[in-house]
Formats: sequence, structure tokens, C-alpha cells
Amino acid sequence: MANLIITNDPAREAGEKISSLIREHVGDVVCILASGSASDIIEYIDLSKYCFHQDCAEAKENSSDEEYTKCQRNECRTIFIMGDEWVSGEAKINNYLQLQSRYPKHQVLSNTISTIPELGESAKTFSERIEKTFLEILIELNKPKIIFILEIGTDGHVAGILPMDEASFRKTYQDDRTYVSVHVDSLKIDSRASFTPSWILNNADEVIGYAVGSDKLEILKKLDSETKKLNERPAELFNLYKRVHIYTDQDIEE
Repeated sequence: MANLIITNDPAREAGEKISSLIREHVGDVVCILASGSASDIIEYIDLSKYCFHQDCAEAKENSSDEEYTKCQRNECRTIFIMGDEWVSGEAKINNYLQLQSRYPKHQVLSNTISTIPELGESAKTFSERIEKTFLEILIELNKPKIIFILEIGTDGHVAGILPMDEASFRKTYQDDRTYVSVHVDSLKIDSRASFTPSWILNNADEVIGYAVGSDKLEILKKLDSETKKLNERPAELFNLYKRVHIYTDQDIEE
């Protein structure tokens, strides 16, 4: 299986890994965030370190954290967006609003593309608008490095990429799309949107997996011991992609 990192503090180590990836990249960065327990990672993403310019490093060294202003040169921008979204304006449902509530003063929030639906907006219209906004921003960036954070669900889903029959999977997650609306009868709220697996596989530079809690042990063992089709278990993305690190507190060898 992909590079599995077993640790007592997966959120911190994943956040530090992401911080390192961004800090070392000479160019802009796009970081696609995960919701749920994987949002714990955000606490440890340190934007204050993201600049390689000598004059910026000196400015930070000579100023307090309150006075320091992050470099705004093109090759130092870091853009965030939620990897999937519940198309709802309710604070307890919408992932962006949950991020806003949990980390109101974190620098990540001020650099995150809003995924709040407009009043009366359908899931399809919402996904098309977010896709257009994201791609317009992406094309303006300078040598962007794309980092995906994906939490692994107990059923093997990742982000809003859900297990379904092959025909439905192809129809939902079209290969020529970046971000789509997702409709599954089993969902409690039938208004979801997500990046597509094909876009992740074709564009991600790094994929960070997150599987924390004893309920994730079984799916980790299955990913390690057997292979399934992507539509049957979307977490197979981790076996299809090379530059992957999965952070967990579960030892699959025990």
C-alpha cells in the first residue's frame, strides 16, 4: 500500500508535512482541504513560514508575529479550497462554514475559496460555479503545486467520491470535469459536490491521506491486502497514485 505513517499524533505530523511541502516549493501552491476529523490537520498548517525570499525571511525575523505580513509575490501564494462540499447554507452542514467557525483567525481561512451556495442555487449550478471559479484562479498561478488532503471513510469513500456501480460512477465523476455535483439515494442530504477522481489523479502533485480512529483499521487492512475497482472503493486512489502519505494512529500489523 501507499506510504503508511503510523503515529500517535497524525494531525500534527500531516500538518507539518504539508507545511514543509509548501515551504520548499518555489512557486504557488493549491491545497485541497478535507472536512470531518481531517480538518484537525489545519491547526498545524503554518502559513507564516511560507516564503523563501531572503528579504522576507529577514523581515519575519525582525518582526513579531502580529506585525509580520505574509509575502504576496506571485510565487508565494497559497490557495485553499474544500475538496468536497455539502451544498447547504447551514453552518452545521456546509464544510466551508464549519471551517470558518472552527478556525476564525487561522490564516488558512483568509486564503480559502468560499464554497457557500447562493440562495436557491441547485447542486448542479453550484458545482459548475465553483469549478469555473477554481479553474480561473488556477490558471493565474505560477507553477502551482497541488496538494490533496483526503480522509478515508470506513466504507472506502474519499472526499465526495462515493462507492457506486460503474455506470453511475462514470456518469457522476466525468473524466473531463474537475468538480461535480454528486447525487446518491443513500445520502441524508442529497446535495453534495466534489473534485473528481480523474482530476485528482491527473493533477495532484502530493496526496495526503488521513485515517484516524479504530473504526478505520479494517479499511486500512483491506487497502493493504486486496484490490478493488475505483468505483467500488474510491480509496483505491491511494494505490493508484505514487506520491502518497497516509497518516493514521492504527497499526495494521497488529
